[in-house]
Amino acid sequence: MSGTRLGTLAYGLRHLRRAPDIAALRAAPTPDELARLALIPAGRNLGIAVGFLAPGLRAEATAALLCCRVLDAYEDLMDRAVASSAVRAAAAYLAGDDTPPPPLPAVTVRDSEAVDLVLAERIADVRALLSALPGDGRERVGRMLVDIGDVMARNIDSPLPRFAYGEGVLGRVTHYACALAAEDAFAEADLRELTACVGVIAQSANDLRDGELALYGAADDEELTRMVMLRLLTPALGGVALLARMGPRTRSRGARAAMAYMTITTAGFLCRAVDAPAPYRRPIGAAALAACSATYWNKMLERVRNSADAAIHLVLNGSPHPEGEPGPATDVLSSGDARTMSSSIVPLIVDTTFALVRTLPDEPLTGKLPDPDVRAMMIADHLAFGALERLPAHRPDAMAALAKTLQLAALDTSTQGARP
Repeated sequence: MSGTRLGTLAYGLRHLRRAPDIAALRAAPTPDELARLALIPAGRNLGIAVGFLAPGLRAEATAALLCCRVLDAYEDLMDRAVASSAVRAAAAYLAGDDTPPPPLPAVTVRDSEAVDLVLAERIADVRALLSALPGDGRERVGRMLVDIGDVMARNIDSPLPRFAYGEGVLGRVTHYACALAAEDAFAEADLRELTACVGVIAQSANDLRDGELALYGAADDEELTRMVMLRLLTPALGGVALLARMGPRTRSRGARAAMAYMTITTAGFLCRAVDAPAPYRRPIGAAALAACSATYWNKMLERVRNSADAAIHLVLNGSPHPEGEPGPATDVLSSGDARTMSSSIVPLIVDTTFALVRTLPDEPLTGKLPDPDVRAMMIADHLAFGALERLPAHRPDAMAALAKTLQLAALDTSTQGARP
């Protein structure tokens, strides 16, 4: 790793937990200085991840991140009556349109929103960072901004389901990042499905961190945590499949380290939310090591999968049990070889569902199932319904194809001696 990148990471770690210096951001004399000062307070762990990248990718990723924070400011801080049009105008202006969006009102905000507000006030400088990129970079980031601005605007006008919002915003950001880091790792349709899963995970983590009780209809933080975590099983399968394929195909060691760092820190946050152990205590070193080879990458991913299964165990044990007794969860994410997982989400769900079915006893049921088997059945049912939810609306052919896939998987299970 170069001295410049080490210096960038060291600077980021020193400032990661500090309150942002808003006055310094407002006084930054150039767009480049604004970017240097804003990267960590605007991106936090994502800003650290950007620090792993080589200079060209780092410049593009920094511009993209700060542009996204400008859109966040218009989404969250603009008057509701004009917010949707203002978000679209901001996205178009950043992408090259000549007409700037209306100014944001002066409001009292949290630290993170204060950074976003300054970036929105200096939108011309943020746009200059994007304009300074090579043409292909400007085009990539511009398309992404218009896409996520449209989803944000639609959500303002008529709130979207939280999964749909996560897929459309952070899923689109993840798709941009993956397409930039590793071309041809997936068919385009599969890449969009799997990056949508990562978007849901990231958005859920944000909602949990921000205590978004109203969005989920939760009474308190404990209920919010349980509701968020129970909805992440299917997206987690997609995230594991994406990472297993992306790691070895990522062009640069810096990009692999950035992906590993975000994987480790996001998994760590979600695990700690339910008092499960985080996969690593020192994410920077673990990410740098994971980037060194496919072997280390796979070890990192296995450790993350094991930690996530421990979190699932704790969440299920804290949920109401059919007979009032908690029991252990069945491993889901750490079963099987991640490198051989399907890259299409519905077959991936079906494969995992029947892997759980194969763990059930094949002898005739004569009494109460052991608690681990009850848990396996619960998770298998949850995944099967999740596959149905992912079918496109008004597509009987898609439902018929899923039914055939389930039938074939059941027949394959029955030949192995397990009861389907």
